[in-house]
Amino acid sequence: MTRIDLSDIQEAYERRFAEAALNRPTLRLWEPADRHRIGAAIYKVLGIEDDWIPSINVQTVSSQPIGGIDVECLRFTSWAHVVGAAHLYRPPFEGRLPAVLLCCGHGRGGKTHSAYHRLAWRLATAGATVIVPDVIGQGQRHHMGHADCVGPFACGTSLQGLIVLEARGWLRWLQQRGGVDAGRIAAVGNSGGGTATLFLAALESDLAALSCSGYPSSFEFVARKEKKHCDCNILPGIVSSLEMWQALGCFAPRPMFLFQGREDCLFPEDLFWATAARVAEVYRRDGAAGHLTARVFDGSHGWDAVRRGALVAFLKETLRLAGSDPGDPDQDELDEDHSCPITWPADTLTTDQLAAHLTGRTTAQPATLESLFPPCASPECMAHSLPRVSAGRLWAQFEAFLSCR
Repeated sequence: MTRIDLSDIQEAYERRFAEAALNRPTLRLWEPADRHRIGAAIYKVLGIEDDWIPSINVQTVSSQPIGGIDVECLRFTSWAHVVGAAHLYRPPFEGRLPAVLLCCGHGRGGKTHSAYHRLAWRLATAGATVIVPDVIGQGQRHHMGHADCVGPFACGTSLQGLIVLEARGWLRWLQQRGGVDAGRIAAVGNSGGGTATLFLAALESDLAALSCSGYPSSFEFVARKEKKHCDCNILPGIVSSLEMWQALGCFAPRPMFLFQGREDCLFPEDLFWATAARVAEVYRRDGAAGHLTARVFDGSHGWDAVRRGALVAFLKETLRLAGSDPGDPDQDELDEDHSCPITWPADTLTTDQLAAHLTGRTTAQPATLESLFPPCASPECMAHSLPRVSAGRLWAQFEAFLSCR
């Protein structure tokens, strides 16, 4: 296969992406009917239904004081035979307190990653109950499958859809928890956690505040990256359905904090500001311009001490936290491994099995992304090696993002 043949295929995808963007609906988010259409588009892209939101049940495995905060290691079940681990940070205050769902990204160790651990500790010290669950297939749940997990697509749903469903289950758990003020619950997340909070912005009308970082850009930009995506990043049909600013704009007029690092190699600063400007216009038309904060910080992709401080300050104001932020602690115990000592039942479902259970659809195994979203290219061309991904995998990703469910 010659270089020109590969170029022809790439050019064909360029045209298809352009056509998909041109066919994307024009939606005015200050119109209630259009916000409803955004929600419907998200359900379709993620392949989810409200009836699938799980009821979270927890068991405290252990508890230890860390820097004056009680940190509980939880074993939880979401759906039947779906088990996970989570950390619950309990503040030293009485009464019904605000709460925060911290959505992990692809950080090493899941919920035990230092950035999440330190932010949760600071928020609890400031007066918020904080729940930090491992994402499906990450942290202590790695055995479920995550990075190469195409079974959900074969069943008509998506890995990101399952992640969002479980996050929504955690929000309902917080709302029903004694000692939590259901009117003061926030969700925050960076990177992959930012993906989850972006969808929560459009789907969860009861959230009081939200922060999405390390992700706000555009779905088309993500879709066209010439790299191997983790399957949680693949959103079938998203390019012709909606853009990030539209999902985020659904959160108006409630307080929202968008931010990223200036040296973030995954998402360009210019694209962040363009997206933030579109969201700001929605807030302005809602008469809530002061309720949106957008910032770019020095640094790269992750949450550093400065960004943790800014996020705590945002939540202290919006959730009316009663405590103070002591800043990042200088304590070795916060850098220890605090994994929950959990025994996993033999009948615990994998991610593929969970998708089949929820949808009622069984699939032939093993499936590949190329078999589910087949590119129109010869086997020789599909086997061509690009710098960061095979051509076949890249074009299958393109097909997925461009598909219509």
